[in-house]
Amino acid sequence: MATAKIHFKPYFDEVMAAEHLEKALRNKEKLKILEILVSVNNTQRQMIRTPYKTRYGKDLEEEIKKAFSGDFEDFLVALLQTPTKLDVTELNRAVKGLGTNEKNLIEILTTRTNEEIEATKNTYFMTYGKSLEDAISADTSGDFRRLLIIILQAKREESGFADSFKVGNHAAQILKSFDKKSGVEKFEAFKIFATANGAHAQKVIEEVERQSGKEFQKLAEKELSGDFKNLILSLIETSRNKPRFLANSIHLATKGMGTRDKDLIRILVSRSENDLVLIEHEFQVLFGKPLTQLIKEECKAEYRDGLTMLVKGNTRP
Repeated sequence: MATAKIHFKPYFDEVMAAEHLEKALRNKEKLKILEILVSVNNTQRQMIRTPYKTRYGKDLEEEIKKAFSGDFEDFLVALLQTPTKLDVTELNRAVKGLGTNEKNLIEILTTRTNEEIEATKNTYFMTYGKSLEDAISADTSGDFRRLLIIILQAKREESGFADSFKVGNHAAQILKSFDKKSGVEKFEAFKIFATANGAHAQKVIEEVERQSGKEFQKLAEKELSGDFKNLILSLIETSRNKPRFLANSIHLATKGMGTRDKDLIRILVSRSENDLVLIEHEFQVLFGKPLTQLIKEECKAEYRDGLTMLVKGNTRP
């Protein structure tokens, strides 16, 4: 199988790409469809949609949904979304219906930049006619909800500068919150991780460990609970090493009985053209095998081929 390169393709002809896609769709040529969609970047995929509709009077995404089903359909549809629209769809899926998928809310919101969160909020409102904050508020509760709302304000400090005076204060507040008599709420002490940059968060963690003589993660696991604890631990991990956090998320999607393919598709597609190369490296370090090997073990047929092409196509040219 030829390795597709997911970078801007020079001399790209979106009209010709639309024609080739229509022919491949008519003949159910799955590999041909993959080659067309995975050989160009997301911007160029969007460019195919208009000439396809103009020439054939049909929506490309709807035609793919009619032609295919299951994981292969989900993968192709994800490829056709802009990164923002994919996040919007996945966040809505996490809060709609019975129960909330807290894990997916945490994964998406802790790994996006302020700019990406703002774009997602705007698109969510335009798509569903209500704010993302309202949708998440209606489906979550307690300190978990309060911390998610802080993240949704998209005010995380992104400079990479750690203020040593504030580091001491934040560490002291966290340590005080472990004493019920201190009057310091755990939420108030730990909320810094939703707004601090990675360097500052790591300095706070180091200071807490220095003063307590204990591992920060073990302290957090002992003192916090539920979704709030999971959100804090995820904020800490992403501040330390976002690609490693996402590599571990991929592993968790394939652990146990059956593969959570929607999670696998979301992570690989949303991080392609972003940090998938780094995630692939971290996966190899953490689990001692290439990400492509995991895909081969867990997925089948053209769906497997598509994910493999996506991972290989993100290798730097």
